[in-house]
Amino acid sequence: MKFLISYFLLATLIFTTQAQSKLNIRGVVKDTTNAPLDYTSVLLLTPKDSSLIAYTLTNKNGEYQFKNVDRQPLLIKATYMGYLPKQKELILPETGDLEVEEILLMPILQELYEVVVKAAKAPLMMRGDTLEYDASKFKVPPGATLEELLRKLPGMQIDADGNIIAQGQQVQKVTVDGRRFFGGNTKMATQNLNAESISKLQLFDDKSEQAKLTGVDDGVNEKTLNVELKEEAKKGGFGKISASGGTDDRWAANASYNKFDKTNQFSIIGYGNNVNQSGLSFDDLQEFRGSSAFQFGDTGDFGFNGSGGISYISFGGDNEESFEIPFNNLSSGFSNNQAFGVNYNYLKDKKDFSSNYFFSRSDQIVESYNARTTFLEDNTSFTSTDQNSQNNVAGHHRANIRFQNDLDSTNTITLTAKGRFSTLSTSLLSYQELIRSSTEQSQMDRNNQSDKWSGAFQGTAIYRHKFRKNGRTFAASASNTYSKADQDGVQKSIVDLVNSTDPNTYFRNLDQVNQALNSSNLIKSSLLFVEPIKKTLFWESFYNFSLSNSETDRKVYDVEASDTPQLNADLSRFFDNSITYNRVGSSIRYANKGSNLSVGLAASNYNLNGQFSVVKESDILGTVDKNYFNLTPNVSYWKTMKGNKRLNAGYSMGVTPPNISDLQPFKDISNPLYIREGNPDLKPEVAHSFNTGYSMYDPATFINFRISLNSTLYESQVVQNQTIDPETFVTTYKAGNVSGGQRYFSYIGFGFPIVKTKFNAFLNANPSYSKSLTLINSIETETNTFSHNFGVNLDATPLEWFNIYAGTSFRLSKTKYEQNPSQNQDIINWSAYTNMNIKLPKNFYLDMKFNYNRYENESFGFDQEVPILNAFIYKLLGQAKKWEVRLSAYDIFKQNQTISQYAGQNFVSTGRIETLSRYFLLGVTYNMRGVEVKNRR
Repeated sequence: MKFLISYFLLATLIFTTQAQSKLNIRGVVKDTTNAPLDYTSVLLLTPKDSSLIAYTLTNKNGEYQFKNVDRQPLLIKATYMGYLPKQKELILPETGDLEVEEILLMPILQELYEVVVKAAKAPLMMRGDTLEYDASKFKVPPGATLEELLRKLPGMQIDADGNIIAQGQQVQKVTVDGRRFFGGNTKMATQNLNAESISKLQLFDDKSEQAKLTGVDDGVNEKTLNVELKEEAKKGGFGKISASGGTDDRWAANASYNKFDKTNQFSIIGYGNNVNQSGLSFDDLQEFRGSSAFQFGDTGDFGFNGSGGISYISFGGDNEESFEIPFNNLSSGFSNNQAFGVNYNYLKDKKDFSSNYFFSRSDQIVESYNARTTFLEDNTSFTSTDQNSQNNVAGHHRANIRFQNDLDSTNTITLTAKGRFSTLSTSLLSYQELIRSSTEQSQMDRNNQSDKWSGAFQGTAIYRHKFRKNGRTFAASASNTYSKADQDGVQKSIVDLVNSTDPNTYFRNLDQVNQALNSSNLIKSSLLFVEPIKKTLFWESFYNFSLSNSETDRKVYDVEASDTPQLNADLSRFFDNSITYNRVGSSIRYANKGSNLSVGLAASNYNLNGQFSVVKESDILGTVDKNYFNLTPNVSYWKTMKGNKRLNAGYSMGVTPPNISDLQPFKDISNPLYIREGNPDLKPEVAHSFNTGYSMYDPATFINFRISLNSTLYESQVVQNQTIDPETFVTTYKAGNVSGGQRYFSYIGFGFPIVKTKFNAFLNANPSYSKSLTLINSIETETNTFSHNFGVNLDATPLEWFNIYAGTSFRLSKTKYEQNPSQNQDIINWSAYTNMNIKLPKNFYLDMKFNYNRYENESFGFDQEVPILNAFIYKLLGQAKKWEVRLSAYDIFKQNQTISQYAGQNFVSTGRIETLSRYFLLGVTYNMRGVEVKNRR
């Protein structure tokens, strides 16, 4: 906290010493018909060299105001798209404020507009629904990156994770010269692209691919930032290479190179380190994938939301269904990581080709201590502890290809192919205690090892056709996904004491070998037809089909001393499962003058078939033959209003089939204290979702406001029911269906300038409530959780050589147990951060980053603080300042560890993970920031 207070005091001192303002200036801008011109750019300039002093935009009444302006000779200039700019010298009064005479702008011929615009040089202006920034008007140090430039732009923020926040919303897509090169967030580009190479930045809401084709806005949009390069920088490469070494044999190295022109885009990236850095975050990986990143409609699943269609594709991670480049949480424990990737995109005329290959490897050691207290229905409880050491060695290969071709003005085809191959070796040593009372305890030592490989391929084709009749369109898609996984493992456990008379308990000495072979094949197809009834009314019809076949062959063998392993019939299972899904639906959409209303209804049918036995071709132990029919309504409404205001509301009914892992009828005893068992009789989950929201952004005042409310009511929720053995307290989880669950989530965000273009604030709150139901020993239990979340973020850029960014968030989770009110929990998680950047003389720079986290649970006397201070001092070398020497100090207080706490349906848990702490690195970096841009008058 002392660091936070010091930083705020320093910022206050700087603002105080700079406070020489004496004057407010107000006025109105109109056209020659005396109509006010809203969002006109108004600039204050020095008469000597026309240097920019301040700028603003007019409001809806054409009014503008400058506050706290120094009394000095001034010029005022007004620029508006389609009008001739006007400039005049101001005569300032000796005392009081200045009311400027009305500024009248005259319309200009289109052929002269571009010439005039180049001369006007307004820092920002509105072009229809697009907010455009002139990069040259926002001063950043030589060699600065795009990220540093974005921090200077009014209405823009870079959050603690490096995401771009614009007008209170996260930027989802960045394009370069109008083409999607970097997917999702763009940290790889923003941290390497030279700000001096950028001419303009344009912020707007981009429509979905389907809306672009049909011309009918479907309400689905992405907040998009387009980076327009200077002509001198249209061709060139950017990237960097760095290497560093330090204390305790710590090292890190990474390299990247990107080259693009109007046709080709090429990227190569690699990294290696033993300091818990993956080198790429999730967003970085999406950026690396370029234009092959997720795009609306690429899945080919047509129709309104809430369909509950079967999907086995997810973003990132290391799971059986992911084709994305894997990313792991390597910030905990101790890890050694390497990766290499290459990306190539071809964009010319109406052909868009993207491809990438990525390989990564991580060797991670995690040493943790976890404690969990479970509450029983008779107001008693028991505690289990787990002290373990786990080693995970993972390797991943991923390849993706995407091709889109506009055959002509009416036909478009999109083809995608994805492949993956992964290996994972895991070893676990664990010491567990089960504490019933001070005199009754059981201990278990576990030694688990497993080796696994998995692979998959997916191909998708999407065809879209636009008819001559305006608004009439047709689309069709087909895809096939095949995956296979093979795992071998060994499980050993030794128990010191068990007070149980049950011979079937798994809380006992075990020596087992297990083998699992899984495969699945998914075929999907969808059709969509849109017919205009009239100019503002459209009829949309769609059909979805999918057929999933999966097979699980799991064998478990008991190993006895010097004897042949014996098949364990209770734990071995062969499971053959198929899910057939059909959905047909229609909706009517009204779209007119910013209003968009869609009302639809779909009929869906799930057919689940399966059978299971001990091993393949043995006697059938059971079959599954279920059929589920549902009518699913859907309503959505949104309205875009003048002044960047938007109102939305919607309702959808979703039907989601059970996960394959929840259906598989075998017991997973990899942790004998917590056994998991599948349920082949699971029903699909039915949920009713409601949403409403309002947002606004005023580019004249840089004020943004957002409020939203989302709720979900479950009719047939899939939950993990529990059976707790009264003697051993071993918990068995088995998926089941319950009705009555509820979730409510709200959000309020308010951003505003404290000192315009210099000091900004953003406040947010997102209270939530959930009602969770589950069966514990066949008794339905209810758990209510109220979460109160509040956050404050401050961005201060008062001077070219000093920036400070700070924020704090507070979360209070109140968990109430209906059956055990005496065990109610109040859990507090509080965090704060501050980043300070100072430019020192002789091209030296100082960065300091402080993060503070506190975890409290008064009921269990849990109170843990984790203050982390990182400091960096670096110097730019060379005439072009492309060389950098950096001294880095991480976790100066040596306090780093990973803390977690959570309250569930009938338990509360805490965890600690030993994590890499204080170390120092000295490194050298060479930055390639595109071609050097010469300054021209």
